[in-house]
Amino acid sequence: MLLHSPAMTLDYQAITSADGIINAAKVLGSKYGPFKVAVAAAEDDDVLKACAEAAELGFAFFTLFGSESKLREIGEKHKIDFSGFTIVNTKDANESAHLAAESADKGKADLIQKGFLSTSALLKTVLSRDFSLRAADTLNHVAVLGFPGYHKLLGLTDGGMVVKPTFDQKVQIINNSIKLFHCLGYEKPKVAVSAAVDYIHQRLTATTEAAQLTAMNKDGLIPDCEVYGPVTFDAATSRSVALSRGITNYVAGDADIFLVDSIEECNIVSKTLILLSPATFAGVIVGARVPVSLVSRTDTARNKLASISIACLFSHYLKAAK
Repeated sequence: MLLHSPAMTLDYQAITSADGIINAAKVLGSKYGPFKVAVAAAEDDDVLKACAEAAELGFAFFTLFGSESKLREIGEKHKIDFSGFTIVNTKDANESAHLAAESADKGKADLIQKGFLSTSALLKTVLSRDFSLRAADTLNHVAVLGFPGYHKLLGLTDGGMVVKPTFDQKVQIINNSIKLFHCLGYEKPKVAVSAAVDYIHQRLTATTEAAQLTAMNKDGLIPDCEVYGPVTFDAATSRSVALSRGITNYVAGDADIFLVDSIEECNIVSKTLILLSPATFAGVIVGARVPVSLVSRTDTARNKLASISIACLFSHYLKAAK
């Protein structure tokens, strides 16, 4: 059965795992043709291995911006066949980022993949006035995790863009993030708003803002989702914990998105899950005209493949929603 999101009918069922993300990208690539991916500073072993696997699976075509000699060296080391890739030789990471952003701006790329350069360097270029890639006032990073002990995917935001979101930024982050979950097949994503406690405490701003966001959602000012907070991470992801504290709201224990109060909080939670669960991690920046696939330089090729895949899904969603 095809699930309907507020913007489109999807070609796959609601996705609950990293494998499901990759399989859905294969479905779209088979039906509509490969996605065009611009890789900025592509001289990264695991990025290239992920690109090679995505190309082999048939859902993406890659333009690699970087040092051709280094790319060939990495390709030889990992036996990567570049015959189906386009390589654009560049002098440094800044030029790579500029050309990748330019290709997306001109419609030659459906999404951008971060390679071996800093996030700040890439986004400074992507969001510069040289291009028209910014779609929202606030962009945010969503880490979509699949980990043992939770029955579906969980999106954590924001651990990569907004250091300490204001109330208005939290509204925008919710609006950006629910679109990503719409593209995963969740018609009304459940958004849990983080705080240190599960009740309103006037001296804890996170709790009062969470309550305001919940009220705005009830009043229809944040549509197409269900918002509840304040709620701690354990109550957001465990129904038994939530009920033991008297929390009966159905977002608790079944959250799709966990909105944090600071970049530190998101990084602590996500990296703990990735290292100790272990969790599969698909990371993407939302709020621009094209998705930016973004994980840590130290992430595995598997996580980078999942990130490319989710960015492909979101690219298709954004185009269909126009």
